[in-house]
Order: sequence, then structure tokens, then C-alpha cells
Amino acid sequence: MVEESSHIEVRAIQLSDAPVLHALDYSFETDRIYTLRVQDHMMHHTGVGTVASNDPILAFELLETLVDPPLYKEYGEFEGTLAEVEEKLRNSQGGYIALANGEVAGGILLNVEEWRSVVHIESLIVGHQFRRYGIGSLLLSCAADWARRQVCWAIVLETQNVNYPAIQFYLRNGLEIWSINQHFYPPGPVEHEVAIFMGKKLLPGA
Repeated sequence: MVEESSHIEVRAIQLSDAPVLHALDYSFETDRIYTLRVQDHMMHHTGVGTVASNDPILAFELLETLVDPPLYKEYGEFEGTLAEVEEKLRNSQGGYIALANGEVAGGILLNVEEWRSVVHIESLIVGHQFRRYGIGSLLLSCAADWARRQVCWAIVLETQNVNYPAIQFYLRNGLEIWSINQHFYPPGPVEHEVAIFMGKKLLPGA
């Protein structure tokens, strides 16, 4: 358990961190999710560039929806083999580990999307028992600083509509919802989930 007086520090991620990242419990439980509602009915035009009604032709809404019983989910990014976790770390251009009293509490993996000049957050995980102590926010701050050093103008990430706690966390930390994709995931257990792409523009020195 992390106490109020716990010492939190951050360092660069290392390949040797793979085993403890692999073992972290970063499951979540939520009694609400976001449901996507799409209005895509066509309207009659009265002329070029004009619409007969004030109603939108195309609209997307994310509706906060209660779920009962609560949804429990355990993400599988680091649930493969240890070799797969090590490969994920090798393929990341940057990243940080957060430690609480010397114990690994979470991590963030980063890559630069060169053509867009943005930093993509590949993974941000905080162990279940280490949450609500500012560790995730600290890792996001480190990611923003790293992005500025890469001369990038934004940090971006992808999450899912069912991960209500993560979306709320990102919104509190200044990220915005930039786009939605309702057909992002391949056929299988998560194909019904909606991909939520979030981002934050970086101000120099902010």
C-alpha cells in the first residue's frame, strides 16, 4: 500500500524492468462506460451549401452509461510472455518507470510518429495498489517533457470506451478526445469496443 508519506521517483525505463511490469496488476472495475451514439441521417438541401433543418447531418455522441453489474477488465498489454514484454520495451524509443519507496509502481512507453511530429504513448500502466497517488499524472508529465525534447507538438494515445476511469483521468490531465473509431478492433472479444483517441497540445515550457 502506498502511504501519503511515500517517496515517489521516476527514472528511465530499462529492459530489466520487464519482469516486474509483466507482473503488475493494472486491472480496473467500473460501474459506467461511454456508449457511442451516431446520427447519420441525410438531410434535404435547399441549395448549395445550405441545409433545410438545423439538425446535424452527422453527429457522434459519447453517452455516460451505467452498467450493472460493474465491468471488470484486465488489460493484456503485458500479459504475454516475458519475451514479448522485453520486445515491447526494445521497440520503444523512450519511457519511464515510477517507483514508490523503491518498488516499481507503473511505467510509460513512448514512440515518435515522425510524419506527424507527435509522441504516441504506447502504454501507460499503474499498478492497482499504487493508484490515486499522482503516479499516472507524474508519468504523463514526464512524457510531455520527453516529447518537447523530441521537438513534438503533442502527445497522443488510444484507449477504449469501456475504460471510463482512464478517460476521466486523461481529461483531468488536460487531454482531449480528438477522434473516435467504432470499427478499430479486429473480430474477437473486443471488436465491440470503441477506440477513443486522445491528445494534448504541448506549449513550450508549460
